[in-house]
Amino acid sequence: MQYSAWVGEFLGDFIQCAAAFPDAEVGAYCSVCTSVIAVPTMSRRLRTILVAVLVAGATVTVVPANAAPLDPCAPWTMETVAAGLDEPENLEADGDGGFYVSGASSIVHVDANGTVVPLLDNLPAPRGLQLHDDVLHFVTGQDSKLRSFDVRTRELDDVAEFPAHGLLRLPNGDFLTTDVGTDIGAPSRGLTRYEPDTGAVLTNWSPVPRSEGLALSPDHTRVYTDDLFTGQVIEVPLESPDQWSVVATIPGIPGLDDLTMSSAGTLYVAAHFEGAIHRVDPMTGNACVIASGLSGGWTGPSSVRIGPAAAGYALYVTVFDGTLRRLTPPEGVELTPVGR
Repeated sequence: MQYSAWVGEFLGDFIQCAAAFPDAEVGAYCSVCTSVIAVPTMSRRLRTILVAVLVAGATVTVVPANAAPLDPCAPWTMETVAAGLDEPENLEADGDGGFYVSGASSIVHVDANGTVVPLLDNLPAPRGLQLHDDVLHFVTGQDSKLRSFDVRTRELDDVAEFPAHGLLRLPNGDFLTTDVGTDIGAPSRGLTRYEPDTGAVLTNWSPVPRSEGLALSPDHTRVYTDDLFTGQVIEVPLESPDQWSVVATIPGIPGLDDLTMSSAGTLYVAAHFEGAIHRVDPMTGNACVIASGLSGGWTGPSSVRIGPAAAGYALYVTVFDGTLRRLTPPEGVELTPVGR
């Protein structure tokens, strides 16, 4: 993006923020905008996170997390699997110990040894990824399309067109997508459902206020999403998507970006702005940090998934600083992915 265009776009966010929240306290938050306006390389998405953080700081009452069991909340061991990635946005397990990773304009494959192999380039902002039967589906943000890529034949096809950010393939073959809708004053699009058999695109299928990541429950009856603005974790019943509910609130201004669920029914949530991974029990609302110091601010964690490790399973996290990290749980923590 040209510098002048970037400045104009960012100033628009700044002015909307200041106009929407003119009181002195929020003005102090908005003044932070001026400290980053001279960085022309900052992506639209990172600036969106900035605005979300400012809004959250003005509108959210901090709710303290309840205490969680000691062992699951003990710090997890962290190591770097790969580095030098292009603003890694989302990841999807390949079933063989590696991952597909979407970045600012590309999709790469990272094998179990951390070797990075480029697959697709010059894409219009690839985001959510889902793999099924060697076909990798992904959404692109700049042109609002769902695409498919056959990892065996390397055939790339357009599938459907609708705004999307996160992506989840349901067991029946339908897709759910999120679209965070962070433009101040813009209506939420909720969750969208796409039915490949009929080609139907059901916008606002679940009218959640905002949404980023998506995770399926172990019994396949519910999905979970998170709100970048408020730190809320939201449960959506598949049979009654209009009856969504908030099951937990991460305190402070975490900037929730993505989440995944274990077969034990535990959620793991990436807090982009905070630079942390939270463990959340959706039954009780209890939450705690299991990993911190994952960069943070504009370069924080963007996606989290469960994948195989040397001894059982681990959490894998993409971070906007260009890394893919492995988080190994303490002994006794049950960590296996939800079956599809």
